[in-house]
Amino acid sequence: MQNAITRSFQLDRENCLLHIPEQPNGYLILYLGDAGHYVEEDRSFWGEHRGRATLLQALLDKGYTLYTSGIYGNHWGSEQAVNLLNRVYHYVIRQEILNPHIHVVAEGMGALAALRWHEQYEVSIRSFVLLTPCVDMKALYAQERTNQLYFKRLKKEISNAYKCKEEEVDQVITSGLPKAQSPILLFHDMANPHYTVHEHARRLEEKQQAHQHHIELKLVIQPIFPRINSKIIKFMNSYEKSISDPI
Repeated sequence: MQNAITRSFQLDRENCLLHIPEQPNGYLILYLGDAGHYVEEDRSFWGEHRGRATLLQALLDKGYTLYTSGIYGNHWGSEQAVNLLNRVYHYVIRQEILNPHIHVVAEGMGALAALRWHEQYEVSIRSFVLLTPCVDMKALYAQERTNQLYFKRLKKEISNAYKCKEEEVDQVITSGLPKAQSPILLFHDMANPHYTVHEHARRLEEKQQAHQHHIELKLVIQPIFPRINSKIIKFMNSYEKSISDPI
């Protein structure tokens, strides 16, 4: 990425990347991808994806420091992945002079891990930007039963992520949706074949509204990037009025 220094490090043998802009504004953003998101020593799926890279570059140009982690590949929001997210966050905050109240940009299963991290560790998040999130594992599991080829792979991945036998997956995954006290801007791709808007985005919207927590849901079609980049930056800016108060 241009006009930025990228540093790599490992925690629990998982690759992590930290992107530092030429003129940091003091704010930190965690970005997480969906299934298939990879993080290697000097690159990531988001950094090499033509569309997503435009968002990362736009954020760097505005002075944001960015970081990401592979968090065990296709983790499906597992406890292990959530714990690692917490460790990576504290490592970055200790290493760099940054505001501890961060922004999060997360896609698919990355959104599930980020929301669970926020909920379980009460981490201080200024804002969430969610891209076609997976937030209800029970609903996804039930839906994919009709697609035997994908379902077989999904069941195996969940079994590996949750450290259980494949026949125990039904009991391990839960139907409870995570909730966030922090404001959420949600873009849902209407054409996504796995995470339907009604089972994921709409249900999260209903839960947030029931708890009187701010959420904006926008239905979108491809190509999403770079059309939404300026909206994301504007949304984040609106929650940076105070350096000590995250919301």
